[in-house]
This record gives sequence, C-alpha cells and structure tokens, in this order.
Amino acid sequence: MPADHGRARTQVLPLALDADAGARADARAALLARTGAAVRAAGLVPSPDPVGSTRELDAVLDTPAARESAPGTRALLLRQSLVARVLLAAEPGSPPVPPAPLDDQLDELLALATEHGLSLFAADAQMLRARRALLVDDEDAALTAVATGLAHLEEPVLVDHAPTAAEHRHNVRCARRLAAGTLVTLGLHDLAGTLVDQAWGSTPTEIDGASPCGYDRVRLGISWGLRLERAGRPGGDRLATAAAVAATLRPATPDQQPLLVAAAVLADPARGPAPTDAERERARRDAAVLGRGDPVPSQHDRLLVELARSRALERAGEDDAAVAVLAARRAHPPRGEASLMLSVTRELARLRTRVAVHGRRAAEAALGDYVADLEAELWALHRARALSLRTGLAHDRLRREHGQVTALALADPLTGLPNRRALDRHLEEVLGRRSAAELDRVDGRRSAAELDRVDGRRSAAELDRVDGRRSDATPVGVAVAMVDVDRFKQINDTASHARGDEVLRGVATALRSSLRAPDLVARYGGDEFVVVLPDTAVGDAAAALGRARAAVAALPGAGAVSGPVTLSVGVVAARDGEGPAEVLARADAAMYAAKRAGGDAVRTHDASATRARP
Repeated sequence: MPADHGRARTQVLPLALDADAGARADARAALLARTGAAVRAAGLVPSPDPVGSTRELDAVLDTPAARESAPGTRALLLRQSLVARVLLAAEPGSPPVPPAPLDDQLDELLALATEHGLSLFAADAQMLRARRALLVDDEDAALTAVATGLAHLEEPVLVDHAPTAAEHRHNVRCARRLAAGTLVTLGLHDLAGTLVDQAWGSTPTEIDGASPCGYDRVRLGISWGLRLERAGRPGGDRLATAAAVAATLRPATPDQQPLLVAAAVLADPARGPAPTDAERERARRDAAVLGRGDPVPSQHDRLLVELARSRALERAGEDDAAVAVLAARRAHPPRGEASLMLSVTRELARLRTRVAVHGRRAAEAALGDYVADLEAELWALHRARALSLRTGLAHDRLRREHGQVTALALADPLTGLPNRRALDRHLEEVLGRRSAAELDRVDGRRSAAELDRVDGRRSAAELDRVDGRRSDATPVGVAVAMVDVDRFKQINDTASHARGDEVLRGVATALRSSLRAPDLVARYGGDEFVVVLPDTAVGDAAAALGRARAAVAALPGAGAVSGPVTLSVGVVAARDGEGPAEVLARADAAMYAAKRAGGDAVRTHDASATRARP
C-alpha cells in the first residue's frame, strides 16, 4: 500500500518560539520530582516501602505526560525507574528471576537510546543490563555489557537531549557513577577509580565536606582494600586512605553515616580482642552504631558495614556476636554481590577458626595455607577477567571508531545529512529492489499465462484482472524529489556566507522533521537537496514536500533584502529499469520547471506547479 503521507506531523523548527514550552517544562519537572522521590525511597537498604515505590514508578511511567514526553525525558524516567528496580531486586529473599517489568523497561530504554542516538542513556542501559546479569550470577554477560557501556562513555559527544547544560553535566556524572558502582561490584576497582575521577575530578572532597564525591571514594577505597586483603596483598593503604577521607566528610544524607564509621573500623589492621579496656569500649560503641540498622544506599554498602560491625565486635571481645552477624548474612546473601560475599565468607571462616581451635595452631595454619592457595587462584581468575574486559573494551572502541569514520565519509559536514555518495548508494539499493519486485511480478504473470494456455480456462481479460490484484500487493514505487533553495546566491551576497550556512542547516532540519523515518533526505550539493521516498505515489510525495516547503517558509527570514526562505521542488516517480542518474535528471528538470514558474512551488513531472498561496 502507498505510504501515508497525508497525516499531520510534528515539526521541530529551529529558532521557532513555542508558547507551550513553559507548560511542558513544568510537566517535565513534576514527572522527574515524582520519580526522584520514589527512587530515593527504593534506593535505601532496607527500603521503607519497596512495594509503594515500585507502584509509584510504574504509575509515573504510565501517565500520558510520560508516554508522550520527548525521547530524552522518557529515557531519563526509565533510567531512574531501572536503578530503583535493580536495587530492590538485589534484596535478600527476592525472587531468583528479576520481575518482568525490569526487563521490559530495560528493552525500552535500549530501543529509545538506539533509535534517537542517546549515547549517554545507551551507556546507562548497558550498565543496568550488567547489573541485571549479576542478579542471576551471569558474570560473562555482565562483562560484555560493561565493555559496551564503557565504550559509549568514551564517545566524544554524550547525547541525552537535556534541556540545560547543568542537567546534562548531572546526567553525565550519574552515568559515570553508575558505571563505577557496577565495576566495584565486579571487583574491577582500578577501572572504577578512573570513572570516579572522571565523574568528580581529582579533588577528594568539596569545600563543605558533604560531597557525594568523597563518599564514592570512601566506598571504592574500602571495597578495594578488602579485595586486596582477601587475596593476601597489601590492602591497608587503601583502607587507611578511605578512613582519612571519611574523617573529613560531613554526611550529605543520613544514609551515608554508617559507611563513614565503617571506614575507620576497617582501617584498623589489628585482629582479636583489643588489649585495653578503653579500646574495647570504643569498639563496642562503634559496633552499636553500626548495628542500629540505619539505611544505607546499596547492598554493597550494607555488606561493608556488616563486615565492619563484625570487626568491631571482635575487637570488643565479643567473638560469638561477631560470628552471628556474618553467619546471618551468609544465610541470606543479597543478589548480585558475589565478589564481596567472598570477603564475608572468608571473614566468617577466620572468626570461626579462631574461636574453635583455641590454640590448635597447626590446624589453623593448615586452613590458612588452603585459604591462601584458593585466594591466589581466585586472584588469577580476577586478573584474567579484568584483561578480558579491557580486551573487549578495546575491540568495541575500534569497532565504533571504524563506524564513525565510515559515517563521516557518508555525511555532509555542514548539515549532518547523508552526502552525494550515500545518496547514490541508497538510490541504487531502492531502485534495485523495485526492479527485482517488477521482475517477480512479470515472471508471475508469464507463469500464469503458460498454465492457462495448457488448460484454457482464463481469458486475457481475466489475466489482466489477476495482474491488477498482484500489482496492488506490490509496493507503489519510489518517488524522488530535487529541492533547491530559491535565491540562495542572493542570501549569501546580501546577508553573509555564515547566514547562508545557517539557512542550509535550517532547511535540512525542516525537511528531515517533515518527512517519515524511511524517507532519505540528502544534500546533493550547494543549495540542492534530494529526497527519496520509498513506497510512495507521486501525489503523496508532492503533498509531503509541499508541507516541507511550508515548514521552510516558516523559518526566520534570511534578511531584509532577500526575504523569507523558499524552495523549488521537483518530484518524479522512478520508472522500471531506470537508474539513479536518469531519475535524478528528471527530478532536476521538474525542479527547474518550478523555478522558471517563479519558485516557491512543488512540480511533478506530469503536472503543473503547486504554488504557495499569497
């Protein structure tokens, strides 16, 4: 069937005033405020209202305002909802398979990012895909997604369609923090440190001492130090640095306080009961603070706090209580934290061995040797995994660079539209498909005629009717339009060449915004553009180009002398067996006919020009 070019389309015209912009901005702010409140509630561990938070997030996404919002806004809402859902799905005792809405929303975010070129949200989607894989212990899939996400974050321009530069910077920072947190969960702390530096810069804290920057560095340092410690490598420096940063911070939110206390506890290298009453009393106070059950920002943070509480109880001389803390967590582990849970298991084994052996040093030493050998093997696997990630990232980077070079070779640098080379390729492809379809139709008619000559049951008129029905089932054809900016030389001469370039960019945007996604708009050269409309009759194509001509006429004028910007358009239908050069020559002739008639018109090869109304 012919394409429906008769429906109205939303046009995005540069420099146009939008009377509803304020109302849309208010509606957008209200949506983000609602999701932000729900995410804050869902993001606390434990969450005060996980069911209510999830329902609120779903309700926001289902509102007409959210469904009809711009792609960048919709992607941001999906990102916030997915962050909350991943946190809730990691809660101990949650279903082994994440809920279907998580996968549905992740698929929608990936599709939006791909369709609209939202590279920043594409990075977020890949990191969230990695988190989803970790929930089901699929580390290979998580590493693949992380490599792709990191490649997105390395792109020179991160696109999110944010309405302000401040919001864009915030979104970039959030994306890097999400990526860093994902890498910490995987135990890839060195790469995570790079992303934390990119997100916040090299300054450890901000002046007021309440920056999330410092908190991110504390979490990274503690997790990294414990990982090194577990592998029998020096981790004390990392833990000491984390404690030093924590000592300078004032919690930005109450949920940050437990980890800042934990940093000081874990930086103490001593094990076993403290030697003095004062030290044991201080350890009891730390354990009491860490045992209040205050909410923290993530499952990872909760594990770090519980490890610190166990150490504090051990220093207080309460070994049984220390064992009970870790044994309870070992019985009910969070999802997606397999690497840090190894530290919990190791610490629990150390405590139980120390409590049980009561001087049986030989048994303790043998167990220690076994643990050391096991950890050496795990460390080797960890390094191999890190190497695999770097290799995958390098491969993905090279692939993207190759794609970018190829895209630049086929793009017009001024307008961003496909250039002459890309147009020639596209025309050869669509005209080739039309020729193949026509050959199939003719072959089908011949086969039917041969059969009918054998049995003599159908007349030539009946064959024509059958052929007509088959034609209705095949594509209508390909329409091609040549578009020329009227009096463009005058615009350059009376305004400036810079203004001429601005006009060309405006015309390109208006043409692209006025047509369907399958229609190709290319810059042919100079002030000429070509539009290829597949599966479109000439009349429908002329109507669509008429709307595009009107959209260009609505652009701000090129100057007092040259007046408004107008177009002359020639539209033709590609003929059977016709090549790109022939169809473009006929479109060019139709365009010059419109120009000779005074311009600001659309002319088809067999009709009079459609002029603009006075």
